[in-house]
Amino acid sequence: MSEKTSNTDVSLPADNAAGEDEDNPKQQQILDGARKMFLSKGFEGTSMQDVARAAKVSKGTLYVYFDNKESMFNALVLKECGRMHETVRRIGVGVGPVEEELCLIARRMIEALLEREVLAAMRMMIGAAETFPDLARNIYAAGPMRTILLLGEYFELRCSQGDLLIDDCKEAGAEFVDLLLAGLQRRALLMVPPFTDAEIDALVKRRVSRFLAAYAPPDTGKE
Repeated sequence: MSEKTSNTDVSLPADNAAGEDEDNPKQQQILDGARKMFLSKGFEGTSMQDVARAAKVSKGTLYVYFDNKESMFNALVLKECGRMHETVRRIGVGVGPVEEELCLIARRMIEALLEREVLAAMRMMIGAAETFPDLARNIYAAGPMRTILLLGEYFELRCSQGDLLIDDCKEAGAEFVDLLLAGLQRRALLMVPPFTDAEIDALVKRRVSRFLAAYAPPDTGKE
């Protein structure tokens, strides 16, 4: 089942959902402390007092910025997602060969999603999803679904330029994410030794080629 058809009821947070005060030094100090505690004690094992100690602030100061540890975790994830999404926007401008741009987008997505802290956050959220389902849904909306929508917008641009022929660009975005990450995240989450950079580059080229073979305009063929 694709991402699109199984999650159309997930509401998407705004791009700045990590908070209007994300550049506030005190808030960043708290988030840095929260990151340390989540990575060392896990999500469910971390208390607000733990974060206050790690951030070197009082619990009262903590509650000025965050209602609970769920909101802190959500802010951390949204910030990481925002960085990756900005990279996708910056690369996917539709001015170069579509295969070249898609390979670069794919490579940057893989690099971001296989970072140690991102994988640690994913493991924590998978373990805590039953206890904190709303948080899990929010993170899904901010991460995978936002990525799918951005890719869908990019595919719409490429279709308007005659580079691709796609009936449902959002669905194609979900297909691209699934095709690209199939196996890679699973290996990383289960601590299987990672592929080398050369192996990932080859994988990206193969999977982008498969995607374009399905959606290249029939009059021009694959680029």
